[in-house]
Amino acid sequence: MYIKLTGTGNAPQIPVYGCHCTSCARARVDENYRRRPASAEIHTSIGRFLLDAGRTDLADWVDPGTLQGVILTHYHMDHVAGLFHLRWGVVSPIPVYGPPDANGCDDLREHPGCLDFAHELEPYQDKTLCQELTITPVPIKHSKMTFGYILKGRREAVVYLSDCDGIGPESQAKIRAAKPKAIIVDCSFPPGMGRNHLSLDRATPLLTELDPQWLYLTHIGHDLENFLITNPLPEDGRIHIARDGMTLNID
Repeated sequence: MYIKLTGTGNAPQIPVYGCHCTSCARARVDENYRRRPASAEIHTSIGRFLLDAGRTDLADWVDPGTLQGVILTHYHMDHVAGLFHLRWGVVSPIPVYGPPDANGCDDLREHPGCLDFAHELEPYQDKTLCQELTITPVPIKHSKMTFGYILKGRREAVVYLSDCDGIGPESQAKIRAAKPKAIIVDCSFPPGMGRNHLSLDRATPLLTELDPQWLYLTHIGHDLENFLITNPLPEDGRIHIARDGMTLNID
């Protein structure tokens, strides 16, 4: 089983429309530096689960024969926009797992099409999705009800914390108890900048506080990308900058 990062950018993505800063200009000519909306897919022996769905091209590359469900961190548009098209698919109902947000994205809830939203999750309660994958939602701080997820394989765990402005003590304790192999965490801004999301100086201490083997930074904005061009992280460290297409093995 493995997790593939299908997007590592924040809502504006990189390149930002109309911006000609260094990182945006670079991303226009080199696909390796493009950042799509923060999202991932978990590949298991029975198929794939989407982890957030902000990419609007889902119907172009997600094989309906392999899609087992969608796991949402929250209902902000840059994490659900791809579902507005996907919902009209002529397929069996697709389970959507996520926080108990009654409002959600109202139009999706009122006109779900092939999406089945009757799978709301409870904080800290394990949900087994298949023999090799169990997910545990952990509430994290954001401007809307948001879950991070402990993704448990048979022996190892990876934690995904997109759109995070802090982690409460109960969620921290749950994450530490899972002894994660890696934590993939929101880091949208350079040091001292931003709100509703972590900046570099607030994200990197999680390596000590939560004690994973590795920390991967995602949900990256162009201001942080520009900062990292002249202030790169040590290449041999335990903190890494995630990239679109990166994969991490679980078990």
